[in-house]
Amino acid sequence: MHFKKFLRRAAAFVTVCALNTGIIMSYSPIGAEDLTVDEIKDKISQIQEENAARREEIERIDGDISEQKENLEKVNALLGEQKQLVDYYNNLVYYKKQDITEVEGKIADLELDIDELDSQIKTAEKDIEELEAQNADNLEKFAQIIRTMYTTGNTDMFGVLAGSTDFYQLMVSSEVIGNITEKNLEFMNALKKDIEKLSSDKKQLETDKANLQASVEKLDSEKQTLLDEQTELEGLLYDSASAADSYKQDYDKYQSAIDSLENQQSDLSYLISVSEADIDAYEEQIKEIIKQQTNPDKVYQEGDWIWPVPGRSYISCYFGWDYELGRWHKGVDIGDAGIYGDYIRASKAGTVIVAESSYIPGYSYGMYVVVDHGGGYTSTYAHMSAVNVYVGQEVAQGDVLGCVGNTGYSTGPHLHFEIRLNGEPQDPFGYVEIA
Repeated sequence: MHFKKFLRRAAAFVTVCALNTGIIMSYSPIGAEDLTVDEIKDKISQIQEENAARREEIERIDGDISEQKENLEKVNALLGEQKQLVDYYNNLVYYKKQDITEVEGKIADLELDIDELDSQIKTAEKDIEELEAQNADNLEKFAQIIRTMYTTGNTDMFGVLAGSTDFYQLMVSSEVIGNITEKNLEFMNALKKDIEKLSSDKKQLETDKANLQASVEKLDSEKQTLLDEQTELEGLLYDSASAADSYKQDYDKYQSAIDSLENQQSDLSYLISVSEADIDAYEEQIKEIIKQQTNPDKVYQEGDWIWPVPGRSYISCYFGWDYELGRWHKGVDIGDAGIYGDYIRASKAGTVIVAESSYIPGYSYGMYVVVDHGGGYTSTYAHMSAVNVYVGQEVAQGDVLGCVGNTGYSTGPHLHFEIRLNGEPQDPFGYVEIA
């Protein structure tokens, strides 16, 4: 489909270029060779109307494209801001995860320290248990000493017992010391100190463990706070990403609409170029028909041309490119106020070769007359309200051909006046002055 479209446009381009550069081609619209001049002009007028409508549509689409481009720019700005917001939240989530990882590392280190303290506490408990076993063994030996003293009748021992708060105090009392070997006493004292130190160390270890566990709990709370903040940030990130996706969809929608509108414009421009080629081909056909109608033996009469509507000087449209209608204007439009019904006079003597008194409202030249002046020169008088001559009639310069009107493709009473040489439109002001 696209290839066929390309071929059509390429063919139209070649046709337009060929017509504009004067290359001789046999191209002509289908059926044009069977049409009269008036029918061909009707076709041209119809194409011009269609092209005018197409140009209006292109202009309207320009407005739609501008609107869509404004929407596109707004959405693009929002999309850019949203992407920045997504990047911002992505960074926050990234750094939040790093904070969580750091806290988790601290917790892991503390848990290792706690495990180490647990191991040390267990070792201390085992050492205490062994020392207490040794202590129990020594107490058993001490009990044996007491029994021996009791059986020997040493009553002083009972006073010592009564004043002692524990066995260790009893063992170091002066009354008992004498009955216990110095070596055994030293051992007992060392054992007591070891037990006391281990008990103290164990308490310190348990305190350190409790402090570490408190730190872990604090870090767990900090970690949970960070996780909650991460969850919140991820929610904001999701919302921002969703908004960015929505803006991206809007961007694609507006871009698609612009592409579609530009394609419509391209298609309309293509149709205009093709139809303009048809117009050029129709114009060539008209020139051929007029050439056939003109008398090649007719001698051109030298001399001045006269103004076709004496006393009327207002020009509503000059010869050349008509920017308002977007086409080439092949003559001049004379349109003073009150001009309707004024006589139209032959600008130069010649033979009437077209005297069209019927017309289709809104199309072509309406009622019009063409005069052959010889030498390839013709003059055309269009949009008349009345035609007073007939084909083949010889007219002198200044003879009345008819009256100014508003027939055919016309927006108000005026005379469309053309001068052609071998079918090619000429600027009338190159031949005649306003009178």
